[in-house]
Amino acid sequence: MLTRQAARQFSHFRHFLTPKPILPSKIRQFSTDPDHLVDKMVSSTFCHVAQCQPKSFSEEEKKTKVLEPRTISHSYRKFVIPLSTDTDKQKEYLSASGSVRLGKILEDLDHMAVHVAYVHNSENGTLDEPMTLPRTIVTASVKRIDLNKVDIHPSRDIIIDGQVTYAGTSSMQVCLRLFQNDDNGNLMHLLKAEFIMVSRDPLDGTKKVRVHGLTARTPDEAETINQAKEHFRIMGNSANRQPSNEEFNLIHDMYNELIGRSMVHDVAVLSNSEMWMHKTNLSVTEICFPEYQNMYGKIFGGFLMRKALELAHTNAKLYCKGRVAIRSMDQIEFRKPVEIGHILHFDSLVTYTQGKYIQVKVAATISDQHKLPELAKLNNPTLGEEARVNTNVFNFTMESVENPNVLRVVPKHYVHTTSYLEGRRLLNNTLKRLV
Repeated sequence: MLTRQAARQFSHFRHFLTPKPILPSKIRQFSTDPDHLVDKMVSSTFCHVAQCQPKSFSEEEKKTKVLEPRTISHSYRKFVIPLSTDTDKQKEYLSASGSVRLGKILEDLDHMAVHVAYVHNSENGTLDEPMTLPRTIVTASVKRIDLNKVDIHPSRDIIIDGQVTYAGTSSMQVCLRLFQNDDNGNLMHLLKAEFIMVSRDPLDGTKKVRVHGLTARTPDEAETINQAKEHFRIMGNSANRQPSNEEFNLIHDMYNELIGRSMVHDVAVLSNSEMWMHKTNLSVTEICFPEYQNMYGKIFGGFLMRKALELAHTNAKLYCKGRVAIRSMDQIEFRKPVEIGHILHFDSLVTYTQGKYIQVKVAATISDQHKLPELAKLNNPTLGEEARVNTNVFNFTMESVENPNVLRVVPKHYVHTTSYLEGRRLLNNTLKRLV
């Protein structure tokens, strides 16, 4: 049976209740079924994409073929990460603290989101059947990932399930969840994630390919679809990211306070409980090897999320000088594909703090030694060989486990002020949801 906490969580995910998640008593049987292992999920997606024949459809067919709407339950799938029986998996997923590496979970979530999106757009709801139209489905962004439990047991099976909860013309929202048994054998809800997927032409990634629509069978499903539709509308409105009058006043009052501490005109002074934002920078550089590629020959988005998460976690840990727990990930954007051979740079900043909570932003950029002049032209001609192109943005909310009052971060430059306000919004929204 579900714990009371898990039952409360289900009230927020009513569109998942048909079909119901697997019962704890059946997890052992489920985890030994090779068709439900997470590796099978990944391999079946690869095989499905490999069978795609983009030249078998004419341009007219791509535009006129009737795509019947699906139901939410049509794409529902569940798989297991067999940590109780697979010792190699245990080692692969084990973190330095003795819990499960959340970075590895992010990779599985990205694979699962792609898998579910392909199921939604396959003939007869199975990846053994061909695509209804030739398409490449990729992750455009991650709307949100919320964690309900800090530590995940490293030797108990993890159940991952998900389904498409919104479909537009060429974009979809996929909702995913994670479950694991607790000490008493009750099924706990660990995590909920919402991925935004897009469908593109395999022969020309700039062209959109239509996806199957979504029809609601119950009022709850209709509410879920409408909420996601509203999110897509807001997401496309840049005015929602502009600072409000209240935020302008907040910055003004902050600098009045900082300058008021100094005997010298217009010199800002920090207290012992504050730190300049630019001094929180922590960076790492990677070379993109073929082992990190996805089924399309690009660098796997799950790998990018894992590296960004691990950098953000390290930065937050150094900032508060103690253990931290990951609570949420928001507004993860995949702006440009990353190619094999690119030099990949991750730069992190602590953008906002409140009590024991820390907001960290990670920006990913690429440089290519063979295309430096082109990159410089795209980016800024004055940058020369230092030119980079932005590819990804990640935002993480961390909680200090040992220090209830971390240093207050303060922006010194205008570019950091915008990051500060963005971090404040994200952290406040996370606290409203989780606390």
